[in-house]
Amino acid sequence: MNTRTTIQTLLLLAAASLPLYAQPVVEPITQNPDAVLLRRIWTITGNDGDRVGQGCGPVGDINGDSITDFAVQFGLASQWRVYLGGSPVPSTEPVWVGDSLLAGIGYPVYGDFFGNGNLMIGFNDLVPINNGAAYSYRLFLFGVKNNELSTTADDTLDPYTRTKSSKEYIGIYPYYIFAQDLDGNAGEELILAHLGVRHGDNLVTKAPEYWFYRGGAGFQIDTPDYVVRDPEEATDAQFYTAKLLDLDGDAHRDLVTVAKYSEGFKLKMWFGTETSPWTWTEPDREILLDDSSGLNYHMTVGDFDGDKVMDFAGTAGRDATRGTYIYRSRSGKSVRSRTFARSDAEQWFPNLDQYTSNSAGSIFGSIGHLNDSTQRTMMLRLIAGGNEDTYMSFFSGSRNGPNGAYDGFYSAGLDGLRNHAVNGFGGRLPDCNDDGWEDQIQSHPRWPGDYSGIAVILAGGPYIPLDQPTVSVRTEPMANHQRGLYLWPNPATTELNLAWRGDLAIMPTRFSIHDIAGKLITENEIRPERGAARWSTAAVPSGTYLLTAYDRSGQVLASTQILVQH
Repeated sequence: MNTRTTIQTLLLLAAASLPLYAQPVVEPITQNPDAVLLRRIWTITGNDGDRVGQGCGPVGDINGDSITDFAVQFGLASQWRVYLGGSPVPSTEPVWVGDSLLAGIGYPVYGDFFGNGNLMIGFNDLVPINNGAAYSYRLFLFGVKNNELSTTADDTLDPYTRTKSSKEYIGIYPYYIFAQDLDGNAGEELILAHLGVRHGDNLVTKAPEYWFYRGGAGFQIDTPDYVVRDPEEATDAQFYTAKLLDLDGDAHRDLVTVAKYSEGFKLKMWFGTETSPWTWTEPDREILLDDSSGLNYHMTVGDFDGDKVMDFAGTAGRDATRGTYIYRSRSGKSVRSRTFARSDAEQWFPNLDQYTSNSAGSIFGSIGHLNDSTQRTMMLRLIAGGNEDTYMSFFSGSRNGPNGAYDGFYSAGLDGLRNHAVNGFGGRLPDCNDDGWEDQIQSHPRWPGDYSGIAVILAGGPYIPLDQPTVSVRTEPMANHQRGLYLWPNPATTELNLAWRGDLAIMPTRFSIHDIAGKLITENEIRPERGAARWSTAAVPSGTYLLTAYDRSGQVLASTQILVQH
């Protein structure tokens, strides 16, 4: 029996250990032969003990150039530093430094809370209690005026200082903070997710609490406008997570949480309605994640099959049943009723060493649309290894969900850095280098083992050599953008490379090449979500040709002359 036969036999035996009436499709994890190492386009590190990357995340568009800006927390210096996005890569020089700001939650929050179009950015801090014997969370909100971030806070969320005379709160410790429009009215809501709150004379409630501050003209952060309390107390802080996202595609945000309770891990859901969150009380659904479940506390959620409804993935099971289980909404099973047992999954990636992971600031570990310009399907990320050498695998979504062959990967060691995890904080980063594609920001304060710390940005979409002065890259208008199409080299020699922005209103699906006399040389359908194509020019004579891009209906999106020179 050869190795391949042995592996197949083991997989069949493992699948046989699941109930026969509903077995997921078994897909062993492999590497796509065309898989690529994700491109690192931005890096910042510290010296021994600096703890760079104690947090990181996007902060919106500060300077009005339609490119996302971001912030990184410097632990030893107790600073949040803000960097502007830019082309071809963001600057490593900060444009704003907030001093005396401890990490608290590992990412900033930003939104239009008053509904007047003015961006506000919140940075976390901790206020000392009893001469530093304990700490309580506070949040400083800074406004953006004249395309610059204010140097002084416009408002401060600080329940401890506000109520310390009455001892209503003597400490709050939120684990997550969000800014989202939950009720459809002007202004985004600010939400804090707590795993317990300390009241009065050291009375500690360990039940999760969700504080909602209503957005709009009357936005204030002195007192939450509404509080939702979990009826159960949680038992272990390290296993708690909470997010707000539209689970079932009904255009209402749902609250989904995972925590460890006396019975074990539970997945709880509060489903959104026309009146939520202001009418939420107890959860609408809760699922005990027992030994039969395919989910766990570090599950990931994203639209992996492109139907605008969230799918779930988790790593669970033991020995023969160990692996990543994927629950796809396109199967017709509703999040409101499906069991999330391992036998209920649509797909199973058997493996012992890769797992789903939830990074602070991400949507349950979802990494977004790194390689899909149509933004229909999200990628699934799995992680292998520990702090010393983490390997991340990225699986493309499709109508049938991700398959077992991963299309992208990243490891600090493979990228020329010291071997150590870089993914302690971070997640999705809207386009920060002006190519229209989503990116990823990741950071880890312990890198590379001496707490120097690191923050990196991994680029989404195809590589366009704008950073290489020896390569002539030409831009042409396409669809709704003046620089929608990129062509290189100019002139073309053995091949012509094409790439297009990831945020075009209409994507190309076909390209044609004609010679100067109008004769068709070649015509090919392309996959618009990949963002790139290539024409081999070796077989055609030197000369001028006409390149035309078409959309799905045959309408011309772009047309330009190209020069071939051998």
